[in-house]
Amino acid sequence: MKFAKVKLFVVHILTLGIFLIVNQMTPNPGDTSGNGNPALLIVWILIPLLIYMVILWVHIFRMSSISTTVFIISIFGIFVHLTVAILYQKNELNEYREVIKIALINREGVADAQYIQSITSGLDIHVNNQNFNINTYFMFVTFSILLAIVYTLWNTWEKKEKSQN
Repeated sequence: MKFAKVKLFVVHILTLGIFLIVNQMTPNPGDTSGNGNPALLIVWILIPLLIYMVILWVHIFRMSSISTTVFIISIFGIFVHLTVAILYQKNELNEYREVIKIALINREGVADAQYIQSITSGLDIHVNNQNFNINTYFMFVTFSILLAIVYTLWNTWEKKEKSQN
């Protein structure tokens, strides 16, 4: 189990590194950017890392003797964390839109609300710092733990059901 924890730590550090690199690939507010978002070439790596993190968490959970009650309480706590984190992220995005608006007014004398909305939606390069920051990193980690808990509980309940039949 110690080796799994070390691997999990390394994967978390690698994941944090990707989040921080992508965060830094955001143009300054009010600046124009080229075509596309080069950070998307790096972001896809997060998918296999998420899967590997879930596998490692499941392995650690199986080796530990964690009760179903603790898992249920953890799920509730994770939902609370993710809800608060999403609301916080939404608020930060709204504040960032204001920062961009002020920067555009200072640079060009006018700020088009539709333009600001378009560059701050989805995976646009202008919101890399909003989509990939410390808060979203912790959301990513928490989500991996949630998936691992759900998988572990599902697997446990399935085994109990088979043993009863």
